[in-house]
Amino acid sequence: MFLTASQKDRIQTIVGCDRVFFPSNDLNNQEDQYNQSRKVFNRKFDFVPSAVVQVTNSLQVAHLVAYSEQEGIEFTVKSGGHDHEGECVSTAKVLIDFCRMNEVIVFDNKKLVSIQPGAKFEKIKTELDNSHLGIPHGTCHTVAIAGYTMGGGWGPWTRKYGMGCERLVGATMVLGDGTIAFLGQSATVHREKITKNGLKVIFNDDLNSPLLRALRGGGGLSYGIVTEFIFEPFELPDIAQSFVIKKSDIPAFDNLKATDVIAAWESLTSAGKNPNLIGTNLKVNAKGVICESEISPDAVLDWQLNGHFGGTSEELERMLKQWGGDVIGLIQQDPSLSHDAKKQQIDDLTKELTQFYKKVCSNSVLYSRSANTPGYTLSFEAWDRELKGIELETDEPAPHKITSRMPTRDWGHQSRIALVKSLQSTLLYRDKEDTNISAYITLGAISGEYYDSKPADVALQKIRCSFPYQDRPFTIQYQAWWDQLAKGHPVEKEIATRFYENRAQDWIESCRSYDIPQTKGSFISFKDAAVETKDYFGDSYNELIDTKCRYSKDAKCLFRSRKTII
Repeated sequence: MFLTASQKDRIQTIVGCDRVFFPSNDLNNQEDQYNQSRKVFNRKFDFVPSAVVQVTNSLQVAHLVAYSEQEGIEFTVKSGGHDHEGECVSTAKVLIDFCRMNEVIVFDNKKLVSIQPGAKFEKIKTELDNSHLGIPHGTCHTVAIAGYTMGGGWGPWTRKYGMGCERLVGATMVLGDGTIAFLGQSATVHREKITKNGLKVIFNDDLNSPLLRALRGGGGLSYGIVTEFIFEPFELPDIAQSFVIKKSDIPAFDNLKATDVIAAWESLTSAGKNPNLIGTNLKVNAKGVICESEISPDAVLDWQLNGHFGGTSEELERMLKQWGGDVIGLIQQDPSLSHDAKKQQIDDLTKELTQFYKKVCSNSVLYSRSANTPGYTLSFEAWDRELKGIELETDEPAPHKITSRMPTRDWGHQSRIALVKSLQSTLLYRDKEDTNISAYITLGAISGEYYDSKPADVALQKIRCSFPYQDRPFTIQYQAWWDQLAKGHPVEKEIATRFYENRAQDWIESCRSYDIPQTKGSFISFKDAAVETKDYFGDSYNELIDTKCRYSKDAKCLFRSRKTII
């Protein structure tokens, strides 16, 4: 609905006239605050909210929600705008924009960190680096903390420290009637500071209250509007380094089957192995084929392995040798290769890998606290957004479509074959190469030291999460991006892309239901509106619905979008 004059006046009174913006006649004016706020990261979507309200504190949010509940005004909430289905903005709804609420506060004892919902990782990481602290964050520097945490929070720290939501120990949130709830450590921190003055407030110190538990991977917006997240940080490793391995690095990689590349990466990340491998993902590019008969379980595809390692260069080299040994072992076991073919491939790899290990270690980005390396400079931005030599602005917005699958613990060789076959499609075949479409998967490791230890570790068990896939080995994210034009590229490339972008989206649709054994569920952070909501939340689904109904005080169900819990 669009707002009446009196409703506009009331909203301006609550927040301030200089922080409320309405649609103008020029929706293309990028200098206009309204137009800046309404944009989402996925440029496939373009919405026109009835108003943009840039709030600055919890009290404003509480009054705004209470008034919206009274008037039946529908709204959306945006922190960073990275919702892949664009659900943080909607046409004809009020947009509550957290761009002005982006503070990051490290408590004096360095035991807690307070982060407002509009803070993005480029700021969060800088602030925490200065205190030699960290939280499990993501790989894109313009993602904000709110959606990331409530979606679970996969990232380059997951193997070592778990999903981002595992470190959430408190939150301040506004419920559906305007009540401000101080949960967990937020209740402890704020109890003596809050003067009620007619405000409806709740203090609940329980670290595992239903509402706080729901915020740990139960999806955004469903239960209330969070205005502050409180995390328990960890100390950054004294020695750490980021490294990258690509198919194009040495000629001996040219004949590696995609199934073997995936299996070797899985071996690196499997339970009980390589605790110094803090986090990693593997990107495998999709391939267009002219006809179905070209689809092969033995396909050779382009790939890139990214890693973050908490150890010395010597320790990194030992791990890389283990990975190389796994690759060679897979070739030796391959029944489709002749003896001579195996020997040739193994000889080539053995010859080239020795120097390659040293090259990877020398090219890694190293941080050493004892050597007084300035700043914690390790970078994780856009681990998987560079393709075919296209130089992208780091983490630039672009139209895209994604979906996801979650492997079970029974995942194996037949699963890998099906996954690789899903990456070969006639829908991706292009007779014009001069287009700007990227199609690929990224596998993000979950299995590692943190989740290996959690079942027997009382300290780790003190936090209960709604994220339902803690026992899964990794995530599978299918991605298709287009119109990612580098500076100076001609408009003809954008025109050529139009002939293929619908088919790229159709490929994503086909992958959603592709028959891949030993997969069940999807990851809400990789949102696809066509996936059933219950598939995102698994065993937590019914409990989350109960939390919504019993504790959110949302009588008119205003905390709602297509993929909220209700």
